[in-house]
Amino acid sequence: MTTTLSHETMTARKAHRCSWCGQDIPVGEVYSRSRVIYEGEPITNKFHLECEAAADEIGRATGEWEFYPYENERPASAVTP
Repeated sequence: MTTTLSHETMTARKAHRCSWCGQDIPVGEVYSRSRVIYEGEPITNKFHLECEAAADEIGRATGEWEFYPYENERPASAVTP
């Protein structure tokens, strides 16, 4: 069971790593931060906005909100050539 403690849209003041795709979130980029309790452990997830949208879409379609960090594809529309 997961309990959400907070969910915010932030602007990166330092580089982060996206919990969904594993790619960098550079300084100055807007990203999503969620703080949750998952199976009794506190976790902070940071997502590119498009990665969060992909995770939400899959979660709604399957009813399954769990994922393996850094093992998912970043949506192609957001990746620069």
